[in-house]
Parts: sequence; structure tokens; C-alpha cells
Amino acid sequence: MPPERPLQHVGVIDTHIHLYDTNRSEGVDWPPVTDKVLYRPVLAEHFDEVADREGIPSTVIVEASSRVEDNQWVLDLVKRNPERYLALVGSLPIGTDEFAGLLERFSKDSRFVGIRMRDRPGGDGFFTDAVWRDLGLLAKKGLTLDVLIHNFTIDEVTEVAKRLPGLKIMINHLGGLSITRDPFDPDWKQSIEKAAVHKNVYCKVSGIFQRSGVKPPPKDQSFYSPVFKVVFEAFGEDRIVYGSNWPVTDRGGSYSEQLNVIQSYFDPDVHGKLFRENALKFYGLD
Repeated sequence: MPPERPLQHVGVIDTHIHLYDTNRSEGVDWPPVTDKVLYRPVLAEHFDEVADREGIPSTVIVEASSRVEDNQWVLDLVKRNPERYLALVGSLPIGTDEFAGLLERFSKDSRFVGIRMRDRPGGDGFFTDAVWRDLGLLAKKGLTLDVLIHNFTIDEVTEVAKRLPGLKIMINHLGGLSITRDPFDPDWKQSIEKAAVHKNVYCKVSGIFQRSGVKPPPKDQSFYSPVFKVVFEAFGEDRIVYGSNWPVTDRGGSYSEQLNVIQSYFDPDVHGKLFRENALKFYGLD
């Protein structure tokens, strides 16, 4: 089904896709072999098919693997198509002795725009002096921090933003809320609003079907609109960014369906910022 409101004039940047190859001799550390939907080769050629069909000219890849050399594998994989594959949000072992050297190495490639915090070694003791040191290095280099709100909390993002106002931070997937037809947790709303006070914090309108606590995920905009409203009112039109979370989107629906839900909620006057301009600004691609 084609998008309800064509976005070809916007030049959409999808800021959240994953690429990996389950056929590599070394295998992958994500997704698990038990995942019957995602455990398959997911390569640039596969996203190209989706992007060409949906009119998505460009994307930012988010590394889902914890293995350092998988960052290089992705950069090498897409180097022949820099117009579509604009950047990589990498995965590096923050808080370790190796981090500074690895950051220096990968940041020499202008496509390496930052890292994502996904895993949380050390549990409650994660935010060590070494982690704060490395977050400071990111800020000093003008790189970005994506945060998956799964092993982390929005309030922790707020603390990082407060201590490091020069570090641009992207909350992934609407702040990790499980969306149902019941009223959402007011604590989530309060945390989103506190995070948004800090102008270095942005929020991805991404992974919407994965955030649905109803299975299969509803495809009607009204189901998601209360959450969209909170995020938009908190961050405004200048600090929200579109991302699909492809191919994880395949668990809940089609690429077109998730795109339709998002673009039909937000006013066309906001589309340029949501679907392109804010991504360029946040990731330093402009």
C-alpha cells in the first residue's frame, strides 16, 4: 500500500535500520538463531528494494552487534553507495581501556557519527568514572549518543544530558514505552518532559510496531497518537526524528504501514523536519 501522503519531495532519511549477514563464517551475535523472522541475511541490497519501493533516498544504519569489527564490516558493505547509506551509529565498548583508541580509529571515517548504548555491563554500577570519561570523549569529538531505553532509563538520559550539555543524545523508539489501549504510565510522560528540557536531547519516532503491547500491532494512527502527542509537545518540531527500525518492523507489519501511521499523524508542515532536516542536524550530515 503506498504512503497516504507522498514524501518524495522531502527526501526522507530513515535514521534507524540494521544490516547483518547470518551467512558470515563468524556468524552474528544478533539476532538469535531462534528468531524465525529476523535470522536471515539482511544486506544493503535488501534495504535497497524496500527503499526504492517506498521512496526513501537515504538512511542511517545503527549497529546492533556488540562485536567491534562488525562496525567496519558495515562501513565496508555500504561504501559504494554513500548517497543512500549516509552514516553509521556504531557499537563500541564504552567504559573500557580500549574505547578511546577505537573511537579514534572509527571516527576517522566521517560516516561514523557516534555510538549507541544498548547493553549494560555492570548493571546498576554501569555509570563508572570510565563511562563518564568516554561519554565526554564523544562530546569532545562532536559525535552523538543513541540510547536504547531497555537496559537504560529516560531519567538516566536526562542525567547524562545535564552533565554533558555538549553531547547530542537521541532517545530511541519513543522512549521505550509499551503502548496499549490503556492510559500510559504518567511516569513515562514526566520522564520524557524532563529529558526534553535539555536542548541536546532528541527523540526518535521509531520502532512503533515493536513498542505496541497489543499483538498484532494496530495499524491505525489513533492507537499511537496519544504517545506521539506527548513526544511532539515535549520535544517540538525541531527535535523529533523518523526511524523505521527495519527489518525489525517485519515482526509487526510492513514498512509502508509503519510509515503511513507516522506521516498521517504529523502535520505536513512538520514533515521536512521530522523526516529529514532534524536528522541532518543531529548527526552532523548537513
